[in-house]
Amino acid sequence: MFASMALFFGAMGMAAAQENASTEVMTSEEIRNSRRYEVGTFNDNWSIGIGGGVNMFMGEHDRQMKFNHRLSPAADFYVAKWFTPVVGFRFGYTGAQFLGATNIDTEFPHSTGTPYNDDTYKTLYWQKWGFFNIHTDFMLNLVNLIGGYKERVFNTSLYFGVGLIRAYQTPVATKLSGNVGLFNTFRLCDAIDLNIDIRGTLVPEDFDGEGGVRPGANYGGVYSSDGFLTASIGLAYKFKPRGWVQGMDRHFYKTETKKVVDDAALSALKADNAALQQALAKAQAEAVVEHFHHMPGYLVTFNINSSKLQNKDRVNLGKIAEALKKTDDSVVLLLTGYADEGTGTVKINDRLSRERAQAVYDCLVNEFGVNPEKLATDFKGGVENMFYDDAILSRSVVISLK
Repeated sequence: MFASMALFFGAMGMAAAQENASTEVMTSEEIRNSRRYEVGTFNDNWSIGIGGGVNMFMGEHDRQMKFNHRLSPAADFYVAKWFTPVVGFRFGYTGAQFLGATNIDTEFPHSTGTPYNDDTYKTLYWQKWGFFNIHTDFMLNLVNLIGGYKERVFNTSLYFGVGLIRAYQTPVATKLSGNVGLFNTFRLCDAIDLNIDIRGTLVPEDFDGEGGVRPGANYGGVYSSDGFLTASIGLAYKFKPRGWVQGMDRHFYKTETKKVVDDAALSALKADNAALQQALAKAQAEAVVEHFHHMPGYLVTFNINSSKLQNKDRVNLGKIAEALKKTDDSVVLLLTGYADEGTGTVKINDRLSRERAQAVYDCLVNEFGVNPEKLATDFKGGVENMFYDDAILSRSVVISLK
């Protein structure tokens, strides 16, 4: 009784907890598949990085230079913040030096006055000037966008943004710039990434101090733009707290349209429920055993000169078998066969009483699956009227606790 009440109230408690919080319960596996995650606070997922590489400026005459002559040093520094596993923002500095070519031999535009050493282009002179570009970039993690968030060794992010670029050697120029690139990260450990940044930057055509149009361009007053490519490699440090709590976002959590149940809590509830089920089963089994211990006996009657069971008795034997199978090994039933002393000889009555006990035994074992070890048989042959001075009730098997 107590176990039944415990099971009932335990089940009601689980149902009430789920009803108050949610119409749906999600496991960790379902959470991962749903791609929900905790957005975090403003202090989460900041990083700082530094790198170095090469620039290649593309001005009016630079394409007439050899490729290796166009490469100049580059330095990168940035601070980045990821708002989600997909969306981030970066504030960066890129600077160092540009090399190029001009057909002007004076100090303008950034001409060194040194001829470019190529027999084909004797009219060209080296350009050399320092610069820096302060830029802000919107970043989109393509790997997390397509494949969902998880800790990976490699990620690649598309980014684009705007900046303010300045040539700080005469002629000084400050211009707007536009950036687009791919930011590739390789996870070395929880805190450190190796980065490879490939970027293209567009600047106004006169940024290098040399106005006009490039050869072959339309001379109808439409000027082309200059630009440069940057490739750098570096390291980044990711500040704590870093990473993402997968499973829910703040809006989803605060509105409480769903209740996310941790696997451990769900397992504990299931374990409690299983324990209550076992307690109930044990209580039921103990009640059955107690019933057998106090059972005065059960009577199965037979027709005269017959050991064949009647269907009404098979129904009752099925109920006895169902209860007996729930008991422990201490419960053994004794099946005792009897015959009516007033009819038949001693030999016939011995046979009938033995066969009647065996018929009940066979029914319980073969038809209802009772363990034979929980049964025992005996027979008494012909006896005087045992119940109500009625000979019919002596043609029977008495089932009692052994």
